[in-house]
Amino acid sequence: MFMRKPLVRTGKQKSILLLVTTLLLISPTAGKPDTLTREEQALVDKGAVMEMYKPDEHSGHFIAHIDSVTDPKTGKARNIPNKSQAVVCFVFGVEDAQPAREQGRSMAECHYSPSQAHEFLFAQGWDKYHDRFFTRCYVQEGEDAYNKAVNAQQKHVDQSSSS
Repeated sequence: MFMRKPLVRTGKQKSILLLVTTLLLISPTAGKPDTLTREEQALVDKGAVMEMYKPDEHSGHFIAHIDSVTDPKTGKARNIPNKSQAVVCFVFGVEDAQPAREQGRSMAECHYSPSQAHEFLFAQGWDKYHDRFFTRCYVQEGEDAYNKAVNAQQKHVDQSSSS
């Protein structure tokens, strides 16, 4: 009986194999413009963040300068003393809303109950965002699509039964 040489040798060659494997697994989008700039990261670290729900606009983030605020009771705007404050705005947009809508329609087609749809959308949203605001936006978009699809199914059933 003869002994075969191992495919991977220990030592230096094993380290090189591990390095090459690791480099192949790194996301090709790592370090692309979807990451935060130093200025954006500094604002996030300070807690200067605003989240926006704009499901018909593009998703993304940008720096905004707040120079006035509106009083919710009177509706009057007042300027912020000194100079404007910079914040990073994160937008829940169409690229975020579309997958939620597709999931909602799919769950209606598969006859999920409303509570099953809600729980599934919540779990999926939280898994994707780990953020209360964005998770709630995801659930809202998915539930709206679910309800529209269920209502459309019901109208179809009502029309076919009255014929």
